[in-house]
Amino acid sequence: MIRTLTLLSLVAMVFCGCKPTERTALRKKHAQQAAADITPEQPLSAPEPAPIPVAPETPQIEPADSLLLVNATLQEYNAMRPWEKETPRQSRAQGIYLGNGQVLTVGRVVRDATYVELILPDVSRTVPARVLRYDEDLNLALLTVAHEEDAGIFESRAALPLGDPLKRGDAAVYAGLINGVEPVHVDMQAENVAGDRVPLMVMRAARPLPEGQTAGAPLVREGKLSALGLAYKKQEQLLQSVNAELIQRFLIQEEAGVPVMGVQLSPLDDPVFRRYLKLDDAANGLYISKVLPGSAAEAAGLQVGDVLTAVDGLPVDNQGRCDHPRYGLHHVAVLLRGMKNRGEQMPLSISRGGETLQLAVEMNCDAVEKALFRPQKPGVQPRYVVWGGMLFQPLTSTYMNELRTRSNGLLPLELQMLENHQEELRAAGCTEPVGLTFVLPTAATQGYEDLRFSRLVAVNGKAVNCFADLPALLDEQTENGLVRLEFNKPPYTVYVDRSAADEVNSHLQQTAIPKLRVVE
Repeated sequence: MIRTLTLLSLVAMVFCGCKPTERTALRKKHAQQAAADITPEQPLSAPEPAPIPVAPETPQIEPADSLLLVNATLQEYNAMRPWEKETPRQSRAQGIYLGNGQVLTVGRVVRDATYVELILPDVSRTVPARVLRYDEDLNLALLTVAHEEDAGIFESRAALPLGDPLKRGDAAVYAGLINGVEPVHVDMQAENVAGDRVPLMVMRAARPLPEGQTAGAPLVREGKLSALGLAYKKQEQLLQSVNAELIQRFLIQEEAGVPVMGVQLSPLDDPVFRRYLKLDDAANGLYISKVLPGSAAEAAGLQVGDVLTAVDGLPVDNQGRCDHPRYGLHHVAVLLRGMKNRGEQMPLSISRGGETLQLAVEMNCDAVEKALFRPQKPGVQPRYVVWGGMLFQPLTSTYMNELRTRSNGLLPLELQMLENHQEELRAAGCTEPVGLTFVLPTAATQGYEDLRFSRLVAVNGKAVNCFADLPALLDEQTENGLVRLEFNKPPYTVYVDRSAADEVNSHLQQTAIPKLRVVE
């Protein structure tokens, strides 16, 4: 007989034992960064300060006349309990009016937002807003008013035109607001490049930026927008920013996401490894250790064992760096993601078996969009099925990264093996692995607690090749009333009585989890 569990006792029993349940310091850092914007997304280098040159021209318009304030209420879904949301929090930034009712701001400020509003700097008017476009890779968002009748908020705003991108050594002016109303101009110089997704220009300020919100502030050169401020390192007076070339790509692209080639690269600075590859001591480049299935690199003919020697005409050294005319010396993996739009050709020089080849890769996002472990769409509730006390979820890269965050950077062995053997999974017909991510203590699941963090391989002998297969397989009736579940972890096969599972489902829906399935 199934023991009746109250809502409070069920939740307590389920999640007190789920390690870890508290948000980690990394998650807290991200939340604080979105709200305060005083800590960059990665450490910034701090070379000796150099004199900051004065920007070449005084802006033709006051950039402050182009600014609005962006306020958002964020409430993310809980990756471990996907039927729940996290505690709401506030996120703020400045926004730049570009004209045509469009406001450019920092992407993370509106990610997972349940409500967004635009505010005039003097706080004389506030209107609801909606997100027109969002790109997680570029960390940019484009907003407009939620209702046409509120478009009058732009009447007092001057459109700030987009200018040329900055290069190292260029001067620009930080043009933000103090307390939301008083314009402040600070001379800045483009110093170096940072970023792990795309190249971000690091600007050094001639004097400390004023206290308050720096995210979303414009960097102006010759009266035009040259970069958008992101995160400020107060101690070093360094500001990460998105350069104008990436802003332009964000504004014109039809789809979000930065194109990737889909290769794994290894440095060639180890002399033993170079001898193993039979490379000349003077040869430079990066060893291609993996070509992802379905990627742009695979379509272009790149192979494991190739040595990447130049990208878009820029030579690559044996540590993977190339000297970009705008960003300077930086790792090619970052520059690769900031050079081209989707559909554009990326010229490559390859050394293969002692022969130099010239290849062109048509850049796209297939390596991400066709991967087994694809990212969860931002702001969308994670898919899941709760059945008989077992929680099944698609093993997205978002879920796997969250699990790493909660587990000090490590994955359970069975999930780590899935990541390491993606080719075998593909060959077996799997297009989206499904995981048993938690087991609630119920009469239908007694003894199955150790199965969590495993992959569901089959239901009643039928393969679970993607999450969309799961609901129908679980609902299929059997003659003996038992449902056979197969996993990639001992005891590998378990049998669940359907009538017991149905009774557990009914009780959970009435007491703890109103919606047992989200499948789209």
